[in-house]
Amino acid sequence: MNPTRAAYRQLAYVFNRNLATVDSRLDEFGRAGDAATTAALRKATGRLRTTYSVLPKWVRRDARVKGYLSASKKLSKAAGKVRDIDTIAAWTIQTSEGKDRRSFISDLDRLRASALRTALLMARELKKSKTPSLDLRDLDGFDERKRSDKVERRLSRRVDKEFEEFLTTQEVDVMHALRKDSKRLRHLLVLLGRGDAPPVLGRLRSIQDDLGAIRDHDLVIDYLRSRARLTSTRTLIREEIAKRHARLEDFVTKNRGQGRLAPVAA
Repeated sequence: MNPTRAAYRQLAYVFNRNLATVDSRLDEFGRAGDAATTAALRKATGRLRTTYSVLPKWVRRDARVKGYLSASKKLSKAAGKVRDIDTIAAWTIQTSEGKDRRSFISDLDRLRASALRTALLMARELKKSKTPSLDLRDLDGFDERKRSDKVERRLSRRVDKEFEEFLTTQEVDVMHALRKDSKRLRHLLVLLGRGDAPPVLGRLRSIQDDLGAIRDHDLVIDYLRSRARLTSTRTLIREEIAKRHARLEDFVTKNRGQGRLAPVAA
């Protein structure tokens, strides 16, 4: 088989496989809606969007493909709100027994139920939509390598810029962008099967995890501030701010002076 045509077939296969995985995760999420199926659904939709990013323009602009990916992104965002509440709920386990803890649990149960209803509604709508699977002929004449290298270069440069900026400023918006783009780049390198990627993949995973832990503190702090009428919140907020600061200092110390995060493709 022609190597170029084999690359087309592999890309179409991966996209269709990712579509099937999203479809399966929709079923699981619809049945359970728990923390595990929420995380699995978000992971599947993220990988689907990564594959979509390296498809040819004429496929990405197809109304069915574009519409499906847009709806899956909105669903992932809604499921992300459920995940955020799960993160805060997990934190409550560490708090002391008492009236305030019971109030947290009751409030978070209510918030999660509301967020879950919205996400489940979106999941059902996506499940009912026509899945835009690819045919090999959809990729005729497409230079897969040229497109994937372009996406990798662009994303690598963005990650490096955000990485250096965050080490200097520690701005929350930059942190969010770096965490999300590190995840996208890691998924892309896995998708493309880069032979020299393992060291970069490990570093990207470490940064994603470290920044995710800092973000978890931010979620708890914001939630506690919304519950300011409870007697324990001021003390808890101070404790969470101190933990966040320590994690942030560790991250900056560990990563400063380490050079480029993601070597740009030639």
